[in-house]
Amino acid sequence: MLQMQCLNFSPKFNPLQQPGCFKTIAWPLTQRHGAVANTSPSNKSSSIKCSSQRSFHIPNQNKIAVNNEGIISNRNHQKPLNKQLVPLASQDGYALQSEDDNTAAAASSFLEFFKKKLIAINHLVRSYTWVNIVFGIVSVSLLPLQSLADLTPRFFIEILKVIVPTLLMNTFLTALNQICDVEIDKINKPYLPLASGDLSMGTAIAICIGSAILSYALAIMSGSPPLLLIQILCFLCGCAYSLPLPFLRWKSKTFMAPLTLVILMGFTLQLPFCMHMQQYVLGRPFVLTRPLISTVAIMSVFAFVNGLLKDLPDVEGDKKFGMKTLCVLLGKEKVLPLCVNMMLVAYGGAMISGASSSFMINKIVSIIGHGILALILWLQSKKVDLDNFESTFGFYMLIWKLNYVEYILIHFLR
Repeated sequence: MLQMQCLNFSPKFNPLQQPGCFKTIAWPLTQRHGAVANTSPSNKSSSIKCSSQRSFHIPNQNKIAVNNEGIISNRNHQKPLNKQLVPLASQDGYALQSEDDNTAAAASSFLEFFKKKLIAINHLVRSYTWVNIVFGIVSVSLLPLQSLADLTPRFFIEILKVIVPTLLMNTFLTALNQICDVEIDKINKPYLPLASGDLSMGTAIAICIGSAILSYALAIMSGSPPLLLIQILCFLCGCAYSLPLPFLRWKSKTFMAPLTLVILMGFTLQLPFCMHMQQYVLGRPFVLTRPLISTVAIMSVFAFVNGLLKDLPDVEGDKKFGMKTLCVLLGKEKVLPLCVNMMLVAYGGAMISGASSSFMINKIVSIIGHGILALILWLQSKKVDLDNFESTFGFYMLIWKLNYVEYILIHFLR
């Protein structure tokens, strides 16, 4: 008996056959009913029994090839036959996978695994908050400029030096929040990576701690006290917001959650960055300009509204875990119009500020731009289904998009 292995065929031939056909070797060797028999009249007859893999190995120095008719021929070559695996056609028409198929399947499996992890990390870091940070830093950094001569290569490099540590600190904040909220997220947001199990707790903790360390390191290396102050304030606010410790866990308090976001998004993302660009990049004394004051006021209102609206989709889980958010206390039906009205007031104030500008183009853009944003906000608020998660979360994401546009319009409040 010869032990079964498999053969390697030339890639231009297809070794798979249709049901009912058979293979013949030059001896000749045929396959019938799952067994291969040697019908050569010379010497002793020998047979090769198929294993469950339906494959075989012929221990001689003849190279086996397959022609277009499915006939296995024996061609003399000097090189010995390598013991490699190739499937034979089975009786029912199905065939085993070849080595190339296995390699392709393994590569596809790895890509799917890698893609899944990237999606999980994207949900962990909340990439939409990155967009707001980049828009905010670039916009606020442009406020102190007095002429185009200030737009030097060093200016853009300094913006990049500010963006990177701030994004890392934001990653710490979002990761810490999800680490502390795993059980609540299993009810409110089961698609998040820790709640769904797509990302391990150890990986999330490593990302959280590593991001904070890198953020501090880059801020210290910059030599800018305002930039280091930003990272310290964000770290402290993030810990106070999320950590389940005495006097902390501000996200469970009615007004502390939105006030925390006011500190982070209303003040920290505006004043220290502008101070950094004025004093440590442009070399000028820090001055509170009219556009900067308007930016702080408008973004503080947006941040407070953001802190209330983020709880709209989370009422069920917040009630179960004793979170005293305004949506839990007053109900979603009262919180939504309250937030919309607050933003409409902010847009009205921005329109008044723009109308008082000494430049006609600023007046036109400010009034029309904020009027359009206010109209979009009001119309979309009428379409919100408070009992539908996708609807409430979609409206919450709309607030972020309006926030991005506002960072453009603030430059016309001069």
